[in-house]
Amino acid sequence: MVTTLDKYGRIIIPKKLRELLGITANTDLSIREEGNRIIIEPIVDKTNIIEKDGILVYTGNLDIDPDEWIKHLRNKRVETLSGNA
Repeated sequence: MVTTLDKYGRIIIPKKLRELLGITANTDLSIREEGNRIIIEPIVDKTNIIEKDGILVYTGNLDIDPDEWIKHLRNKRVETLSGNA
């Protein structure tokens, strides 16, 4: 991917890359020089949980299928309760 630096020193991170990395407006980014390169990384230690209409909502990207994870947790619980853990 190629992007251009404007006269104010700003760059546009392509939408496809922003979506892949979960970068949205107001995402904090770390920027550093490494060798002869500029490294820009999203700061991931911020929580992806926001309050919306009085309810906590996860806004990050899921690396797993929630239904499969629930099944996994239920199976582990059954194993623990049955003494097969």
